[in-house]
Amino acid sequence: MEPAMERAMEPDNSPMIRAWDGEVGQRWVTEQARYERMHAPFGSTLLAAAQLRPGMRVLDAGCGMGDRTIDAATTVGPHGKVVGVDVASPMLQVAQHRAIELGLDNARFIRADVQTTEDLGFEEFDLALSQFGVMFFADPDAAFANLCTALHPGGRLVFTCWQDLTHQQHLMVPLTAALEHVPTPEFTADSWSYAAFSLADPTRTQALLAKSGFADVEVQPTVAPMYQGADLSDALRFLRQSELGDAVFGDAGPADAVQGWEAVATALAPYVREDGVFLDGAAWLVTATRT
Repeated sequence: MEPAMERAMEPDNSPMIRAWDGEVGQRWVTEQARYERMHAPFGSTLLAAAQLRPGMRVLDAGCGMGDRTIDAATTVGPHGKVVGVDVASPMLQVAQHRAIELGLDNARFIRADVQTTEDLGFEEFDLALSQFGVMFFADPDAAFANLCTALHPGGRLVFTCWQDLTHQQHLMVPLTAALEHVPTPEFTADSWSYAAFSLADPTRTQALLAKSGFADVEVQPTVAPMYQGADLSDALRFLRQSELGDAVFGDAGPADAVQGWEAVATALAPYVREDGVFLDGAAWLVTATRT
């Protein structure tokens, strides 16, 4: 398979690029197996909607560590191709290594910002898909217009994005418990945590895609249990090292932090099962067709 190519990226999306190409991306690499299991139910939903077939040409936008890129490359076979695009170098390195290990010569990876890159091609792909990778654009109009241009007429766009924060049990349970003891954090518009929910409003998403050149836009809810850890201790360790843990406990005093984490542990205890800790996540499954 070809080595990952690196493309110049405009500064418009620079805060998000710095986050994913730096500490956030590295954290995800460290927890790769956990995130893969955590998002697997949504991946199954995405792949079912994608309707992959041998010979298809597929673009994976915000491919991360290549979970869906690899699934797609396996299905489309040697007569098809899959291109994974992401801004996170640490995650792309993992994706490329996994594809090489599996002998997937039909997969390649590009480090680029989907909203600015000119390397997606013109009417190059049959399908563009994304698993939670298209919420982080400073200019979503430009990003989705770029994806539209990369698809041939009649090509399909299929992606998952998060519903509103208040519908995320896996976040609200620990967050609500913690905020009884620590100050409420401020999430700025360019923060990872804020941007993750930028497509939470389905009406706005439908209008955005229509404006970008897509038709037959459908937005369907999907809810699934999300793996958090092997046991309570493991789930708490993960939260302590996560972006959410940083955001919520970053300004807390030592005593408040201790009480906050004790409250989180108590709140998570009812969600411990024999096979791990699971809390629900809520997403939108979005499908559209290029006009």
